[in-house]
Amino acid sequence: MAKRTRIGLIFSYDENWIAGAYYILNIIHALKTIEDDLKPHVVVLSEKEENLDIVEAETQYPYLSFYKFPIRHDYSIYVRGINKMGRILFNKNLIVRKAVPPKIDFLYPAEDDSIQINGLKKVNWIPDFQEEFLPQFFSKDKIQERKKYQKEVVCKGDYVVFSSENARSHFRKLYPTSKVKQFVLHFAVSHPDFSNQDITSLRTKYKLPENYFFAPNQFWAHKNHKVILNAIKELKTQGEEIVVAFSGKENDFRNINYFKELKHYYETSGLEINVIFLGFIERKEQLCIMQNAIAVIQPSLFEGWSTVVEDAKLLSKHLVLSNLEVHLEQINDNVSFFDPHDAHELSIILKKLHLNHPKAVQNNYNDVVNAFGKTFLELVYKAKI
Repeated sequence: MAKRTRIGLIFSYDENWIAGAYYILNIIHALKTIEDDLKPHVVVLSEKEENLDIVEAETQYPYLSFYKFPIRHDYSIYVRGINKMGRILFNKNLIVRKAVPPKIDFLYPAEDDSIQINGLKKVNWIPDFQEEFLPQFFSKDKIQERKKYQKEVVCKGDYVVFSSENARSHFRKLYPTSKVKQFVLHFAVSHPDFSNQDITSLRTKYKLPENYFFAPNQFWAHKNHKVILNAIKELKTQGEEIVVAFSGKENDFRNINYFKELKHYYETSGLEINVIFLGFIERKEQLCIMQNAIAVIQPSLFEGWSTVVEDAKLLSKHLVLSNLEVHLEQINDNVSFFDPHDAHELSIILKKLHLNHPKAVQNNYNDVVNAFGKTFLELVYKAKI
């Protein structure tokens, strides 16, 4: 058998951006669907070895190993003392430890220069260009940080990966003279087995009624939760009582008052019986709650390629989506689109779905996952040439 291609995937588990962890896990899940002879060996580059345990448990991928990353050197007090003296006398460290790089043929995403391997292409990922369209949700420093990274991709990168054609079109407008090779990789999701979850028990645990809508988005300002609250309030004035459950970590490091403002609004608008905040819940619980909802609501003002949309597609759930170009690119079945600035339009859709629950069109999502894995391998082979 031919030697397996070794690919390094940078993985970090951060509840403040859980989609980033899911993205890497979904790549590994997709690779698992490919014929065994073509499966690469995956080197998980992470700050702690416990993260390899997460990857193993979540994916059960057969060819995994670990590399500690970012690279840090722990020098003893003795060595630090010698180096301090060397900097005083000779303006340099006398003892320098060189890191042994991982044995890999491909690194993704190549967001760090600490790994230097001859012939290794720099393959970067830009999820989106949100700061260009919603700068009010970013600090000046954060915008500068994002722009600096993009310019490094343009100047130093070999490939840049986008999750959507929409994001690639933004890149071409922003960097029309860029020579970096562009690659669109529509990601797909894979779910853990959640058949042991009991919706009756979860309804009791989270005080959910039998009929509810579900909005599983992190509480970031661009996720636009307020339009849902406004739609609920409008329906309430008409005598229509609906319930929406929200899940997600209840803080936005970019807008620290966002969740407080949402809670104040729903409390002062008399929506306590209509809104349930679940917080950051376990993944299997989230999926069971999603599966049993009337529909999933995604009112975002901006997306790169939505994990929530892919989750709903896998479960063949009806989606109520903001009419973003990327959403239109991502799905065309089991969906109702609305203007994310128009709560009235949203209220009409929610009322209709509440009275007549949608019948979903079933799809073969396994083919989508397999196509994702094959497209990722195509990227790997292109970057190796």
